[in-house]
Amino acid sequence: MAYRKKKKKLTRKQKKQQKKLALLVAIILFSFLTGLFLGKDDQSRINFNDKINQFKEEWTLLFKEFSSKKNDENLESSQSAYFRILDVGQGSSTLLQSEDGTTILIDSGRYEDKEKKILTYLDHYIGTGGKIDLLIFTHNDSDHIGYGDLILQYYDVQEIWMNGYDSTSKIYERVLDAIENSQARYIEPKSGENHQVGPFDLEVLNPTVELRNNPNDDSIVTKISFADFSGLFSGDASIRVEKDIVEEKSIDLDADLLLMGHHGSKTSTSEEWIKAVQPKISVYSAGGNNGYDHPGKETINRLEKMAIPFYGTSKNGTVNVRANNDGTFTVETEKEE
Repeated sequence: MAYRKKKKKLTRKQKKQQKKLALLVAIILFSFLTGLFLGKDDQSRINFNDKINQFKEEWTLLFKEFSSKKNDENLESSQSAYFRILDVGQGSSTLLQSEDGTTILIDSGRYEDKEKKILTYLDHYIGTGGKIDLLIFTHNDSDHIGYGDLILQYYDVQEIWMNGYDSTSKIYERVLDAIENSQARYIEPKSGENHQVGPFDLEVLNPTVELRNNPNDDSIVTKISFADFSGLFSGDASIRVEKDIVEEKSIDLDADLLLMGHHGSKTSTSEEWIKAVQPKISVYSAGGNNGYDHPGKETINRLEKMAIPFYGTSKNGTVNVRANNDGTFTVETEKEE
């Protein structure tokens, strides 16, 4: 399989660290030069060095305190957030929005959707040309990267995640070209990483550093938390990936919302996975009469066996989960069964 090298861009954190380092160097240089002019003897220089070190310590503490306050302000300004599993037919797309305006989009639906539902939803929920803080393409199947190229052209995307597994499809090539032409930061996250986007905390559970070289099993799997509420999103990762994650004993998989893997296919959302996650609700994203037998009867039976309430876009349309920062939540559906 041909691999195409992607342009790496600095993350928001890396840019902040660069600015912080540049400012610190400037302050130290200024202080040193001042010391040379004002104090020629050794004792004066020693005193200035002590002052420089003291200033560095105070500045570092101040910076940490400021960062902590900003994180607290994000949570205080967002008393609730929406986890919206969008009805994009036989595809997948989830939109997360908090009250402070932070927006995360996970996947962008199916390219063959001639109605371009994903664009209609985005226009409705964030406004035409609005900001998307993070766009996650869990993997490169056409029913997950859909109109990703148009999203990058029409909306203000700040950061993009992809799994690093290349594809030869024209849809994927169009998405790559759109990324190259955008101003968005590009990241290939790996398991074990933690990121913060506004009031959302993201824990990356897959892919591993060494890719499995399987388009579905290298899906980006994330646990995303808003205060005391969390959701688990696994793209098209199969049961074997779920098993590997469960066996990592250090990972807390408990989540209130579980998006069924691979559109509810029987090859995902195993009984072991459900027991590890202990979701309060589960949702599948699939189109009606899709020809793939999604959701699989086996998957639904597993959820029913454990008395987990579930919803699906083929029956309920868009499923809106409003999460409060105390962990409580409500569910609204676009249509009744």
